[in-house]
Amino acid sequence: MIITENCKEYFDKVVEFAKKTNKYDNLKENLDYLDTYAQGNGNKTQCILYKDFAPYSFEFQMQIKTNDKYEKWFNGGLIFHGSHDCGGDGGGPTFSVCLNPTDGWSIHT
Repeated sequence: MIITENCKEYFDKVVEFAKKTNKYDNLKENLDYLDTYAQGNGNKTQCILYKDFAPYSFEFQMQIKTNDKYEKWFNGGLIFHGSHDCGGDGGGPTFSVCLNPTDGWSIHT
């Protein structure tokens, strides 16, 4: 997991918020999933985190190693949902949709 330089302080604030609201396990589970996504069978991947505009949320870019260098593979978001966005109904401030109401982080691609 690579946390971009301009995201490190924000990352620490999100972790603090997650611990304070008893949602740290949910955040960690999603970060661990992204950190190890599609590894194995010879695949090498890395995830780069960026600050997202949505509160307590991140943008990410997944990269895959080919020919001894990492290349962009796909991007998405690790979005925090809850009462502030009606559990992910597509409205602000996240503008992200969950099929079921969600209280915590969810990966969107």
